[in-house]
Amino acid sequence: MAATDTLPDHPFPELLKRVGFQRRRRGFGSATQLLWNRVESNDSLLELCRIRTDLNDEDLAILKQCEERLAAARWCLDKPAGRWSFSFWELIHDVDGLLLLVMPPHMLVPRALEIEQQFGRRVADTARALLWLGADKVSGPLPRCVRRLTQEDGADADRYCRNVLRGALDTVNQQVDKTFWQLSINVTLQVFSTLLLLAVFLVSFLLLSRELIQAWPSDLVPRGLLLVGFAGASGAIISNMLSKERFVVATGATGRFFAYHLLVKPVIGAFAALMLLFLEQSRMLLSVDTRTGSTGVDPSPALFHIVVSDNQAVFFTLMALAVVAGWSADKLLSSIMDKVLGRLLGQSEKVLPPSSPAGTTAPRPQVPAPR
Repeated sequence: MAATDTLPDHPFPELLKRVGFQRRRRGFGSATQLLWNRVESNDSLLELCRIRTDLNDEDLAILKQCEERLAAARWCLDKPAGRWSFSFWELIHDVDGLLLLVMPPHMLVPRALEIEQQFGRRVADTARALLWLGADKVSGPLPRCVRRLTQEDGADADRYCRNVLRGALDTVNQQVDKTFWQLSINVTLQVFSTLLLLAVFLVSFLLLSRELIQAWPSDLVPRGLLLVGFAGASGAIISNMLSKERFVVATGATGRFFAYHLLVKPVIGAFAALMLLFLEQSRMLLSVDTRTGSTGVDPSPALFHIVVSDNQAVFFTLMALAVVAGWSADKLLSSIMDKVLGRLLGQSEKVLPPSSPAGTTAPRPQVPAPR
């Protein structure tokens, strides 16, 4: 046999053709590989469930639903323009819950132990933990079903235990999806805030000139007002980049959060900066003067008087105060807006399940006092 310097060209494995490894031309990151492994792991478990000889019509319908959802999950992962992460995980969670209903009994025991462990570790809501685990962590429906499966080795697992495990797994997945959704929208807001801040820097650079700084505040209108407004807006934008919001909406009004953080908050910051400038120019509460301009007696002295060296220092001092004003306006008004939004969205049906801090106790039901 003649020697060759090239490696043999093996055919592409059939397993790798299911999810767009041939359609994509670039490399695959760790996230894509993990998602692909998750899909194929569920598919292999689905094939193991098919070989059961005691399947009834309901089990066959469940297996068909799992197959359809896995095909849809592959499509979400295989999109060339962008991955539908939220739809992908919803489909995978549905498959995980449905497989619990048709899983062989000997495979159900380790899965039940894993669900119980994840429930105790991830679900921090006291009311939900009390409902599923019980007051003593052993008398709830989830621990009782797990004990029943482990004691009987899963041989007589009935529909009740399987559905309890499915409900507990759905609760765990809701908590995980909530954290993932909050992280995703926070990172997206930070990226968009960075782009918006760069745009503000670019416009401010075009408006700023040496003559404006030296002649301040004679050229206050209109470029001076715009620069002060942009400085206040940049303070609000930086607040977006350095803070993490605990969003309560799961679906529906997500676009309104982007509009509020990327449009409303910068406008509020700009308004606060302009208000600070107006107060400084009116000498009511604040004044920023040079040493030469503050020698005379002011007939209406301000409450806060800042003295700097020259007009250039006056300009940059006001810009720094404008940035602080934009930042502070966001911090002062954010608590009020959170209360208003929380009160409105709390009555909506499209909200995420509430989460209480770990270690808090559930409120006791109020008993009417005897008359």
